[in-house]
Amino acid sequence: MTTVGEIAAAFAACAQGCDLATDQGSALCGAHVAALAHDRPALIFAVRRCCMCAFCTQECAAGVDARSLFAAVREVLALAGVTTTDGFESTQVDTEWHIFSVYRAVYGINYLDLPHLGAAPEQSGEEGAAAAGDAGNPAAAPDTLFFPGCPLASYAPELTREIFAWLQACGMNVVLSEACCGSPLKSAGLGDRARQFKQALARAITAAGITRVVCVCPGCLDELRETEGMDAVELVALPQLLVDAGCQVNPDKLRALAASAGVGQLPPAASSVSDDTAPLPTVAVCDSCHDRAGAFGNPLRELFDDACLRECEHNGSDALCCGAGGAVSLVDPALCTQRAQRVLDEGSAHADVVVANCPTCSYTFAAQGRSGLVDAAGTPYVHANYLDLMFEASFDWDTIFSQLEGMWSGEYGPWVCQQLT
Repeated sequence: MTTVGEIAAAFAACAQGCDLATDQGSALCGAHVAALAHDRPALIFAVRRCCMCAFCTQECAAGVDARSLFAAVREVLALAGVTTTDGFESTQVDTEWHIFSVYRAVYGINYLDLPHLGAAPEQSGEEGAAAAGDAGNPAAAPDTLFFPGCPLASYAPELTREIFAWLQACGMNVVLSEACCGSPLKSAGLGDRARQFKQALARAITAAGITRVVCVCPGCLDELRETEGMDAVELVALPQLLVDAGCQVNPDKLRALAASAGVGQLPPAASSVSDDTAPLPTVAVCDSCHDRAGAFGNPLRELFDDACLRECEHNGSDALCCGAGGAVSLVDPALCTQRAQRVLDEGSAHADVVVANCPTCSYTFAAQGRSGLVDAAGTPYVHANYLDLMFEASFDWDTIFSQLEGMWSGEYGPWVCQQLT
């Protein structure tokens, strides 16, 4: 097994004797990296198989930040030409067309009628507008940015709108951005592009006078926290706002979800029937690897009745990767499946329903289920995102995946292929 220390030492050795401040020195370092890749392909494979979840950092005696280390190593590999953008064409979110913007365009999903960061009156410059997404109607002196993240804004527009309206009802002068947090660029080794993209977004946020950003995804909050220029902006996890507002999970939706899968306290035939006297199905919260400090997971647990909560062996600071991290599916799909199954097995062993606090985790679990992933007994896993249980609208994964597949061969198929390949 290749260790983090071995990888760090090997790449550090490539830079020895190279003046990286000069083109000649950088070229020499790149040649050393290319030679390393040729001589030790297993080491490069180990870098590509890392999910960048920082789990190993929790046990590291030296306190090495493994996520930052592997992001830097991937960037070095890309700069040296060892790795390319092959396979990452659809996730280059700093371009006009990527998987999320194409999906929204094909299916007519937009938010032009909502107050939008890209049209905030204080903002100027095309760069900031490009980072923030398509412009909509301007809002007067907004103070809050709703940052739904790519899966929510693209795949669940009704749910996105419902959350936006809820924030408005809470008295926030809120605007929207469909921007990505830049994480896919980092996974591809495009570190410099990721930094430029995120800094442009930060400039757009500060120029609009935004003082608070509400995130539904731990990964987005994590990326924004690390972005230069965001120091004066408060980053807020949506579950905390829900707790502060006195909200609780919709018990009928929880019962219906469990009953439709034949688990919990209600038989399948009762899935559409409200029974306030029936015990709630048990729930295991799946913490995102980007939420080790609990900004989402801690308040999320407060939204449930204590009697129905169960804990997994790995939670909070010890959270496991859902399988999506680091875009490992491009080099080792089987490993991604194993990681997803490991998390779902843990949750299902303790509870009727596994609830994810991250839309990307939910997407991953749904995608694996669509590919036939089941538990040891051959039963599909029962899982949901916390948003599904807090609002009337939900992620409709069957429709989402059907549309994702259909857009490649439908009316817009040739255009989609042109933009994403």
